[in-house]
Amino acid sequence: MTESGEFAMWVAIGAGQIAFWFAVSPIIRAFADRISRRGGAAVERLEQLESRLAALEGRSPITGEVELQQARLGELEERLDFAERLLTQQTGAQRGETG
Repeated sequence: MTESGEFAMWVAIGAGQIAFWFAVSPIIRAFADRISRRGGAAVERLEQLESRLAALEGRSPITGEVELQQARLGELEERLDFAERLLTQQTGAQRGETG
């Protein structure tokens, strides 16, 4: 092989390698992005969950408020029962007087 033929062979090999790396670099970049996002995705997901939890806590009443409302509802039920008993006693007394 002559010197010019050998030089042409090395130029062709170099050009082939450069073309190969240009063709493969988007694939390598995509794999690198995917690998780097796995760690970042977990952190992003955690931040999203924390923000959603904060939003839910902001919308729902505080636990003390729920307990207070339940206590008030219990008192109202007792008052209603008492009023019903008074009404039945009064109607029973009126029936006894008239009947």
